[in-house]
Amino acid sequence: MTGPATPDRVVSFEEARRLAQENAWREKALIYLTRDPAELLVLEHTASPRAGVQVPAGGVEPGEQPAQAALRELAEETGVVVHSAPVYLESRVWADGSAPSRVRHYFWIVAPPDVPDRWSHVVTAGDDDEGMRFRLGFRPRHAAGLTPGFGWESGLGRLARAIDDARGRR
Repeated sequence: MTGPATPDRVVSFEEARRLAQENAWREKALIYLTRDPAELLVLEHTASPRAGVQVPAGGVEPGEQPAQAALRELAEETGVVVHSAPVYLESRVWADGSAPSRVRHYFWIVAPPDVPDRWSHVVTAGDDDEGMRFRLGFRPRHAAGLTPGFGWESGLGRLARAIDDARGRR
């Protein structure tokens, strides 16, 4: 399944937040959870296989910062609780006016050491998502199989650069 063929564009964090506020656009936080730099967590809806392969993501609530939303959504959709701050990667504006989330903020989080290879999780909160069951697992980052056209893959280039930068600082 592929989504709309509408491109997105990178904007600064400040510009993304301003555009969202001025236009009453919904913001979304997308999370790239890596277990080691080469592996990325992906999820699939067990009841809706047509939804494709995704990364954890969800809407930024009123009064919430996108980084807070990333941590909350990760916990709700995967059961993985992380107490360290996510690494901000970039923000993008989706050009398709019919998209429910026009502004997307991408974050990188390193998985805690006790996260398993594969598991199932029932979403614990969220008006639309509560009760959904996801099948989760790590895949090679360069062959994650993310469903194209919905922006899941859009921040992977910036993730690769952030991982390279982090390796260079060691």
